[in-house]
This record gives sequence, C-alpha cells and structure tokens, in this order.
Amino acid sequence: MVLEEDIPRFSAWIGPALLDYAASAGTAALVAAVAAWAVLAIAGGPLTAGDRVYRGILAGCADLAGTSLRRTWALARLAVQESLRRNVLVVLAVFALVLLFAGWFLDPASPNPGKLSMGFVLGVTNLLVCLVTLLLAVFSLPADIKSRAIQTVTTKPVRTAEIVLGRTLGFAAIGTALVAVMGLAGWAFVVRTVAHDHVLAADDLLEVTDAEGAVTGLAGRTSLARGHRHRVTLDASGTGVAEAEQGHRHRVTRDAAGGFTVGPAEGLLEARRPLRGTLRFLDRDGRPSAKGISVGAEWAYRQYIEGGSAAAAIWTFSDVTEAEFPDGLPLEMTVRVFRTHKGRIEDGIHGTVQLRNPVTNLRSQSFPIVAREFTIEALRVPRKLEAVLADGSVREIDLFADLVADGRVEVWLQCLEPGQYYGVAQADFFLRAGDGSFTLNYAKGCLGIWFSMLVVTALGVMFSTFLAGPVALLAALAVVLVGHFREFIARLFESQVTGDNTIQPGGGPIESLVRMATQESITVAWEPTPAVQVIQAVDTLLLAPVRLAAEVFPSLAALGTGDFVAEGFDIPLDLLAAHALEAAGFVAAFCVAGALCLKAREMAS
Repeated sequence: MVLEEDIPRFSAWIGPALLDYAASAGTAALVAAVAAWAVLAIAGGPLTAGDRVYRGILAGCADLAGTSLRRTWALARLAVQESLRRNVLVVLAVFALVLLFAGWFLDPASPNPGKLSMGFVLGVTNLLVCLVTLLLAVFSLPADIKSRAIQTVTTKPVRTAEIVLGRTLGFAAIGTALVAVMGLAGWAFVVRTVAHDHVLAADDLLEVTDAEGAVTGLAGRTSLARGHRHRVTLDASGTGVAEAEQGHRHRVTRDAAGGFTVGPAEGLLEARRPLRGTLRFLDRDGRPSAKGISVGAEWAYRQYIEGGSAAAAIWTFSDVTEAEFPDGLPLEMTVRVFRTHKGRIEDGIHGTVQLRNPVTNLRSQSFPIVAREFTIEALRVPRKLEAVLADGSVREIDLFADLVADGRVEVWLQCLEPGQYYGVAQADFFLRAGDGSFTLNYAKGCLGIWFSMLVVTALGVMFSTFLAGPVALLAALAVVLVGHFREFIARLFESQVTGDNTIQPGGGPIESLVRMATQESITVAWEPTPAVQVIQAVDTLLLAPVRLAAEVFPSLAALGTGDFVAEGFDIPLDLLAAHALEAAGFVAAFCVAGALCLKAREMAS
C-alpha cells in the first residue's frame, strides 16, 4: 500500500475541501448553463435562449425546494420493487459461486495469503455491487420513458426532483443490502481460508548447544500446512516464536505432557495503527543523497541502498513518547531485496537496524535483521539497551532518556552483504502504535464499497435523465474511468505545462502516438525543435479539458479503503469521515443535476 503522506485530521481537511467543492460545483454549473444557452441560441436566438435558461433554472430550484420526503420514499419503494422484479438478487448467487470456486485460483502458498484473500473478496464485492446498481440506474428511467410508464407517475403530484431522488434512494437500498450480505459472506470466507494449524513434535527439533556443550535451546521446523512451514527456535524452557512465513508467525509453548503447542496465526488478519516517519538516504560513501539507487525497476516507488558500504536509509520518527511506548519501540518493516548474485535465496539478505539520537548522534547497538521478500519483519527495541560511544566503548543507556530527543528518534537501515541491495520506501518502516479490531476494520472497508456504490448509483440516475440506457452506461463508465486516473492525469498535465519529463514521462496524446509509431522510449526527452513545440502546445490544449474534468469527476479508487484492510492497517476515522463527506457531495451534485435535466426535458416536451 502506497501511503507517502499523513492522513490529515478531519477538522483541518473540512475547510479547504468545502471551498474546493463550492468552486468546482460553481464552475460545473456555469459551464452547463453556458452550454445550454449556446445550444438554445442556435435554434431561437441569444435572447430567447437566455430567457429559457433563466426560467429553467428558476423552475428547477423551485422543484428542488418543494421536494417531499414522503413522496420521495414512496418512489424509492417503487424502485426497490422494480429491482426485485428484475431478479437483481441473482447477483448473490453469482457471488456465492465465485467464493465457491475461488479456492481453485487463490494460491494458499502465496507470500501473503491473507492479503490475497482479502483483496480478492473486497474487489469482487466492489465490482459486483457497483455494476449491478449502475445497470439498474442507467436503464430504469429510459425504459419507463420509452414505454410511457413514466406518465403514470408524472400525472400525479410528483416533482422531477422526487423522481430522481426516489430512484437513487431505491437503487441505493438494493446496493446496501447487497453490500451487507456479500460483506458477511466475504468475512466468513476470508477467516476460514487463512485459518490453519501446525504441528510440532519432539522429533522435529534438534538441540542447540553452546561452546561448552550445554543445551541452550531447540531448533527445527513445524509440519506442513497451507503450503508452508515455519522455522522454530525455542529457548531452554521450550518456549519461542515460529519465524515469520507468508506474513505471519505462531507462538510455541511446551504443554503439560512435555509436547509442544503451536498457537494460532498472528499477523494475518490485523488492524495495525502505524506511526510513520520521514525517509532520507546516504550514498555508498555516507554522504546525504536526495534518493537511493535505481536498480531499473519499472515502478520506481522504492529506492535501493548498496550492501557492504556506508549507504543507509534513515527514518526520522516524531511524537515518540514514553507514555505511548512504555515497553520500548515495536518497529515493523518491509524490506525488498535486489540480488546481483543469487546466493541461497532461502537464507535472505543480512543487514542491521540501529537507533540514533538526531541531536547528539548517540548510537545504539546494531540489531541484526534478515530481509526476505514479501515479509513484514518485526523488531522490538527494548527500554534498556547498549550504546556505542565515540571512542568505541559500549555502555548501557535508556531508550527515551538517551536516544529520543524532543520526541524524535532516527532509525538507520544498512545492508551488510556486498553486491546485494535493500529496497525501501517511506511507508515501509513504522512504529506500531496500537491495534484495532479486524472485524470493525473489515466493516470500515465495506463502508468504502458502500460509498462507491452510492456515487455510481447517483451518477447512473443522472445520465439516465437525458440519455438512452446504453449511452448513459457508456457515459457513466467514461466518467468513472477518467476519475480513476485522476492523479495520473494531474501529473501528466503538470509535466506537459512545466516541460519536466520526469514528473510523468510519455507526453500528451499526439506525442504518445508519435512515440508509438517510431518505437521511441518515453524516457528520452525530445529536443525543443519547432515541430516538437507545436506538438506539445496542441497536447496541452487537448489535456486541459481532461485535467479539468478529472478534477471534478469522482475517483472510486480514492473512496475505497480495501488496501488498508488487505495490508492489515486500521482505517483512520478521519479518512472515513472525509470519504463520507466526499461521497455525499458527489451524490448531492448528481441528484441536483439529474433533477434539473429531467425538468428541462419535461419543459421541452
């Protein structure tokens, strides 16, 4: 999960968000009014067009102001009954079949089976729910208009705003029921899929002895379950933790009969609350660097540090207090590995983690780690630890008294093996500041699906007020597609305006077409010839309306929080509140636009 910026507090987010919403809504309304005036002016002249637009806006506002909740609820019930007559609940049977055969395709031996199962369930739920409600929304009203069934409604004292709002609420009620049923079934599927047990017998363990031959512990491997085993290292009393494998570990204890009991999986279904820091790098000579080394990966999200050198990745954590972490710092990390020579893959790549005081540069002892792909490593830094002084001597220090300065502490990561590289990003290291309920977090993830369903339903109803069913479906899908690539379009437009090809390589539509025809790499910058300047100027003009549309179109990916659940992070309430308000803003805008379009259609007829 890519999360490079802290989630703002809702109280700090709400003010600028409302201003942006008002500006976007006002701009969209102005553009729509001007477009309507231009179309009408062609047929009846500018004055007549202005009068019709003015009267239409007044009639629409009066229609909205006179909306009756009772009539709206009655129309919503009619929409629910219509959906049930169309056998919309068949989608539940489809979802059940998908879960029934999902076990054939979800590899239990994957690096993180919990993430795989959770991402699959939430993704399928989101797709089916949004698709069903969108189909209902775009085809219902055009079908009633075509069959003239809408006249039985409009002859009653019913306003166009009530028709639009009633259908939106009715289809949203169907979507809510689908989210609830699929969410419960998906939760049971995930819990059942990841549950497994290992067996550890005495014959599976070997004694570990010290230099004098005394037994200091036991080591071995658990039985095979769900396509994996765990290495186990126990102390002399027979207690320990099975090493992390596939994103989880197990606690091992000796039972009363002298055998060993392997506990349930820990780390698969969690809701961690992270405290994140900021990342900076040192190069192979120990000098500050703006970024790490690129190893040629297409997705340059992670930067790499060279092993066997002074290169380091340094995270600075703030707001670290003794009250928050009384027993030490629970550090969790995800480290990617790039190998220039294969070695023994099962052994991982060795490195160290060290804490430093950002003011005095006092260093703690180095904690050894072994980085393995797709595995979250956990390291608990104790309160009492040893520090390395400037003269090379070692003394015992206190974590908060000696290493934390004004709530800040640095965590240094280094790779020990020459010819190997560690790959990290800012979000890969964090302090575990607590845990939430996984069940509640899963419910929050389903709430994100519900937000997306509401937006899609209102969008479909809006387009159905003035377009035929198939055209309305295509228009809604186009809006969703543009909104999905909102961040990419913003980066592309910024790159086009500034001329900085590193922001988003590839250029606009014409430049991309030329590059594809000539098979030229998108990373190669063009020389500023007159022809290139003309192409880039035209691309800027073409991208400008797309950039404006992407700014006001909804992004279902941004509303979704499935990545938090799949990665095992608790969804912050501030983020959930922001998504709720954003979804409500889009639904309100689409309902108002749909009511005005249907009113204009009624007046034109």
